[in-house]
Amino acid sequence: MRLPHHAILRLRIPPHHALLLLLRLHSSSPAAHAPPRVLLPAHAADLWIAKALASAVLLRPHSLPAFRRLAPSPLAAAAALRLAPCAASALRVFHALHSPPLCFAPSAHSYRHIIALLCRSGRHRDALKLFDQMTDQAGYFPDAGFLSFVAGSCTSAGLLDAAADLLSKASHFGCSVESYAYNRLMNSFIGHGRAWDAVALFERWIQEGLYHPDVWSFNVVIKGVCRVGDVQKALKLVERMDEFGCSPDTITHNILVDGLCRVKEVNKGREVLRRLQKDGVCMPNVVTYTSVISGYCKAGRMEDAIAVYNDMVGSGTTPNTVTYNVLINGCGKAGDMESAAKMYHQMMIRRCPPDVVTFSSLIDGYCRSGQLDGAMRTWKEMAQCHIQPNVYTFSIIIHALCKQNRSEEAKGLLKELNMRADIAPRAFIYNPVIDILCKGGKVDEANSILMDMEEKGCHPDKYTYTILIIGLCMKGRISEAVTFFHKMVETGCHPDNITVDSFISCLLKAGMPNEVDHIMRIASGSDSSMQKVSSPVSQSIDISVAV
Repeated sequence: MRLPHHAILRLRIPPHHALLLLLRLHSSSPAAHAPPRVLLPAHAADLWIAKALASAVLLRPHSLPAFRRLAPSPLAAAAALRLAPCAASALRVFHALHSPPLCFAPSAHSYRHIIALLCRSGRHRDALKLFDQMTDQAGYFPDAGFLSFVAGSCTSAGLLDAAADLLSKASHFGCSVESYAYNRLMNSFIGHGRAWDAVALFERWIQEGLYHPDVWSFNVVIKGVCRVGDVQKALKLVERMDEFGCSPDTITHNILVDGLCRVKEVNKGREVLRRLQKDGVCMPNVVTYTSVISGYCKAGRMEDAIAVYNDMVGSGTTPNTVTYNVLINGCGKAGDMESAAKMYHQMMIRRCPPDVVTFSSLIDGYCRSGQLDGAMRTWKEMAQCHIQPNVYTFSIIIHALCKQNRSEEAKGLLKELNMRADIAPRAFIYNPVIDILCKGGKVDEANSILMDMEEKGCHPDKYTYTILIIGLCMKGRISEAVTFFHKMVETGCHPDNITVDSFISCLLKAGMPNEVDHIMRIASGSDSSMQKVSSPVSQSIDISVAV
């Protein structure tokens, strides 16, 4: 029986009772040493008991039987959970209150608090176990807000199937969850590469009447099927929107246009764009135009891409950095650096800020056209704009310098790269420099580059090893080449046929048929380089080989 808020609760506690001792642990005021007869308002008494319960569970569990006759209220039990310092402690308090020797019946409030606390602490397995206990055993059903919270927390934690199972039970719990929770979950399924699972849930939930989809709902599933290349399914979903009082918006059309361009149906994407322009109901935006432009650029149809760009500008839609990056990259790949430079100039006139992708695309275009001086000029301009090159910018220009035998400049850029703590270098950046040094007979210098590479935490790949093995063979340093081959296999980098055939050719020219057999056994997997096998090469001197 609950007492009125203003009522006085009279408790008689023996002087040496465990409850009184526990309470003294939580109070330094004179009231802690008061006589056993205490007078407190009802809510203060609940808090008083809650402190004692929490302390008993966490500090003196042997004293719990003393609380059986006290029969704390649901408010006191819930307050005891809130006094726990963390989720693990709160779970201990919950289990202690509702298990022998106390066996107090948990309230709906206690369940909600502990489940929410476990979700916020990342302990979703424990939370779901208690959720099932709350609904199946205790008979407490969640309201829409709490069900949405638990499902959303599971979605954030990547427990997508658990979240789907929770939302599918909404009608069983007698609540109606807002479409936001369903949409967010479907979007997560798509983000995890499970687009068809999202579509299946969407159709099942509609069929079961669990929720009424909105425009965002359709946009999510249309995006999913477009990502897996099923544009026809996307178009059917668009047709179904009218059944639920929805109309495609600009985002819907952008998703469709992008999907059509991804499956190389760029002309159909442009038709959608033209229909939008004609209808005037749902106007295309920068994303719509850029998707079509990107589709044409990827298809190498630069005249069409530039025509769409001109339509875009003429319609009053302002191109953004992505638009210009797509056009500059397309012109560069087509070998039309004059048009690429014009696009960059337009970008500057319109005060559209360039980024690292803009400069990387220009540099790549100049390198593809053999205009390395133009690439170096752009590299310097990028520095003047206070934009730092990324790993791919370095790779493009270093590779181009090596192709033109400008190894000193390439090494200089490689040193600059090594000084960048924010870049994790990759083997494909170092390989061209190592290759040009080996071809020039500078194997020791190539080895030095390899050491720099490994110091940066960058592991050599099969191309790195192949370049060095062949380079060492060309210098007649066969024993070192064999050592590198063994190191290559030991690090889990399996040689391909080109590496093996080239190496065997060098060994045969050096008159080492026995070593050839050994290398072939390793390459076929029938022998392991990890075994300490005595090799005549390890004791032999280096032999010059004509390659």
